[in-house]
Amino acid sequence: MRYHHTFQHIAFLCLVLLVLTAAFTARSEEELKIIAGPYLHYPTQTTMTVGWETNLPATTEGGCGKKAADLAWISGKEGESFHTLVFEGLEPADNYFYQVRSVSGDGAKAESEVFTFQTAVAADAPFSFIVLSDTQSNPVNVAKQAALAYSQRPHFTLITGDLVSKGPEKALWNNHFFRNMHALATRVPLVPCLGNHDEDTPYYYSYFALPDPEYCYTFSYGNLDLFIVDSQRPLTPNSEQYAWLESALAASKSTWKIVALHKAAYSSDEDDYGDTVETRTMYGDIRLRALSGLYEKYGVDISWCGHIHSYERTHPMVQGKPVLEGGVVYMVTGGGGGGLEKAAPWRSPFTAKVYSGHHYCLVNVFGPTLRMEAYTPEGNLFDFVELKK
Repeated sequence: MRYHHTFQHIAFLCLVLLVLTAAFTARSEEELKIIAGPYLHYPTQTTMTVGWETNLPATTEGGCGKKAADLAWISGKEGESFHTLVFEGLEPADNYFYQVRSVSGDGAKAESEVFTFQTAVAADAPFSFIVLSDTQSNPVNVAKQAALAYSQRPHFTLITGDLVSKGPEKALWNNHFFRNMHALATRVPLVPCLGNHDEDTPYYYSYFALPDPEYCYTFSYGNLDLFIVDSQRPLTPNSEQYAWLESALAASKSTWKIVALHKAAYSSDEDDYGDTVETRTMYGDIRLRALSGLYEKYGVDISWCGHIHSYERTHPMVQGKPVLEGGVVYMVTGGGGGGLEKAAPWRSPFTAKVYSGHHYCLVNVFGPTLRMEAYTPEGNLFDFVELKK
């Protein structure tokens, strides 16, 4: 019996060895390819950041230039699967061609097509940007909106969280987000924000190279300052993010100020903040109301969020009430792809417009004028507002 058990043990070890050998052989024979990107993010007047991912560890190489046939190549880290490069020394408000490639240890090469980008404009120049949120599901719709958004030729794209349905599930980043955002993200840089479904996943930090600590940061473009915060982390007056945001707002000299976060301080949603079939709504996430004091003190124009899978624009507000002059507009743009929600059965006292449907927003800024337009995936305009300083 002892010999029989020994034979079984040896047979099991041989089987394990065969499986591991087969797996290693299959991986070594796997063709090197780009499985995410390339995608642009965090543009400035003189730099552009590009990222991509390969299925196998490889080199990081990118070329950039004013002619597609004459790119200047730079190198980054070797032996990585997540790749990031920053093209530097660029001219403001200028157009460039770029390409990325990676080479594995055995000499196999994977390279992208040649794409284009624009560097950031000067402070007094007109510019436009897209706002999307909750691209977490419905791949066909996300791809359609991405293509339609790119047809507007914006300068950048703000995504206010829930890029995927479940952040730790790697396949969702590859097969859903980056694949379906390809038409837009290859040519228009992303400015991302974390949402609750992203679950603060390490993948977010692997894909994007943002200013520390990355879950909150400032992004400036033209005469706009954007302040990105994470609504999953504390935002009460004694919190780290609250102190950071107050300091950043106090230092801002820009004409326009927008705070972007995932969850909504004010909302007319049917059931996220009180199931209106049985009770009254709380009109949004009351934990975020303390931020309103900062917004009003430092002249924030718009608080932009997602989370609610619908659209809502409030009247300008001060101390929780609509006002005719000044005030903060609270925007919910949660129709990027997730399952749709709808508003409560009664109209909220602060509501200017509600809409249940997938959508994206186009914002045009020129000096003291900011115009926001909201579109369906079919390209139909269903809301607009113009703010003036």
